[in-house]
Amino acid sequence: MSLQDVLKKKSAVVVGLNSGTSADSADLAALKISRTSTGFKISFLAGLKKKYPPALKALIIKTAFADRVAPEELIYLDNILGRFYGRAADTFIKKLKKKKIYVDAVASHGQTVRHLPRKVRYEGYNVRGTLQLGSLEQIAARTGKITVGDFRQADIALDREGAPITAAAVEKLLADPREARLLVNIGGIANYFYFPLKTGAHKTLAADCGPGNSVVDLLTFRLFGEKYDKNGRRAQKGKISQRLLALLLSHPFFKQNRRSTGREEFGFEIADKIVDFGRKLNLPGNDLIATAAEFTVLAIVKKIEPILKADQNISKLYLTGGGERNTFFKTRLARYLPEIRIESVRRLGFSPETVEAASYAVLGLACLRGERLRTDFTNKTSRSIQPVLGKIVQPPGRLQDERFGK
Repeated sequence: MSLQDVLKKKSAVVVGLNSGTSADSADLAALKISRTSTGFKISFLAGLKKKYPPALKALIIKTAFADRVAPEELIYLDNILGRFYGRAADTFIKKLKKKKIYVDAVASHGQTVRHLPRKVRYEGYNVRGTLQLGSLEQIAARTGKITVGDFRQADIALDREGAPITAAAVEKLLADPREARLLVNIGGIANYFYFPLKTGAHKTLAADCGPGNSVVDLLTFRLFGEKYDKNGRRAQKGKISQRLLALLLSHPFFKQNRRSTGREEFGFEIADKIVDFGRKLNLPGNDLIATAAEFTVLAIVKKIEPILKADQNISKLYLTGGGERNTFFKTRLARYLPEIRIESVRRLGFSPETVEAASYAVLGLACLRGERLRTDFTNKTSRSIQPVLGKIVQPPGRLQDERFGK
């Protein structure tokens, strides 16, 4: 099916594909997005999780945290990931076809290996940037579908931070004009989405909070050889070090007026500092994990408390992402935010593992249709321009006239 054919359709089925900061798996979600007389209707059709082989995950982590990466290493990993995503999407598309669900396009976020939202001086230029790998051409070649991706660059081009960019998509998926909703996604990095009542004076907001699972995961692996702190069990066994916690909360990110961060700030370097601090004070490993988990919780609370104070209509906090399963996170959030209920986004009809993939499906179709989506939520008039997020890659196919070129 050609791009022109997809654009003529009132309803389109798009597969969204996301790989988070933790690089555990590629998550896929199939959505049916239909035009209606009042706007649009979105239906979740199916989801799929495709875990990375250990060797590929190790390669991703090595590249993402390396001080220096050779250009050829980025080129090769881009193609390797594109093939992996392409095969995963193709398998998913074939399963959907057996259910009489026919996919029109694929939208892939790719794997972030560098996220540099803070403007710096480099070689005489003021710059910032972000880099996601996972060749769109490889995906299109393996699925035979129009493929959209590289969503963050259009936001960077407007001199913004490249994140969060999914607020408009998440709003279409999960906002309700009758209820003020606050959602927190706890992935490798935690971020929030605030959707006020349409009749009120408040405005939609979205930003990163700070670390999500990233620091806790690194500590758990380094100290105990486990991939992550399952359900927050180790954190629950540990004792929070107030001295270490105070040190972590003095991180410059919390003193700056920034909307985005990444594992460049909340990754190996800060995990190393925590381990070194623990050795000096002879702190048990579970205490370090408990303190890092508390750091995540307080980073979230610090960001969303002003919203809760300003909007008394919010009665619930909906959690999504891998951290939604962490009992320590939920218990501590409930302690600091006693006046609101902590709920899973499952209550809104979505699996926590598929919300981000679904949001990229929404962004993908918006890109195909040339729809501009809000990524900046300041009230500055100069910020009224909003980007079309993403790039479009057409799949290969046979020439209509095989004599061409002969």
